[in-house]
Amino acid sequence: MRIKQEEYVPLADMLISSFERDQAEIEAENSFYSVEFLNLFKATTEEVRELEKADVLLTQQKTVTKELYLLADNLYKPLKIFNIVVQKAALPTTLVQDIITNLKKRNIEGGLVDIKSLMQVVASNQALLTSKAMKSNFPALLDTSFKALTEKSNLQTDIIKQRQLLTNDNGSTFDILYNDYITDVCSIGKAVYHGTAKANEYTISKMLKKLHVNRYGSGGNNTPPAV
Repeated sequence: MRIKQEEYVPLADMLISSFERDQAEIEAENSFYSVEFLNLFKATTEEVRELEKADVLLTQQKTVTKELYLLADNLYKPLKIFNIVVQKAALPTTLVQDIITNLKKRNIEGGLVDIKSLMQVVASNQALLTSKAMKSNFPALLDTSFKALTEKSNLQTDIIKQRQLLTNDNGSTFDILYNDYITDVCSIGKAVYHGTAKANEYTISKMLKKLHVNRYGSGGNNTPPAV
């Protein structure tokens, strides 16, 4: 079962609530699950919570990505209008549609390669394209868009690389929370309360379902992707 890293803390919070209530009963079955273990579980959860709060790069990444996609979207209309010019000029190229397709698929790198090629086609056929009513500012628009998309795409890549390094540095803490506490407590909880309603509180799939209902609602457009 695929569990998103951002779901670790809310899952831990749900589990701690049940485990704290049942700790004495569970410890009676296995002394490993002591109050000290519970406190370590809480402390690790808080440590991960603070790491997530400190992840300002995630906010930056979302902002830059939104700006990058807006730049791409703003090209659709001028490109579609220019494609009519290309057809009237009978130029044998699919570059305009290729750019639109790549940008719609958010393949910015592929879009940039095609924009660069289209700039060369325009420069080589400027007189012909102008005679077919190419807007005078279109070559400059391509150049400006290429530079803006390149700059924003490079910034996005840089932030993603920084986040990956941060995640790698702190990855062990996330792994400890999930492997040493969440899955461990779920295992003992399901074993102790097998056959009872309480077992659901120690079953990750049931916990995730409850988490998603609480977070997204119970249907319609709020339904989250399948996990």
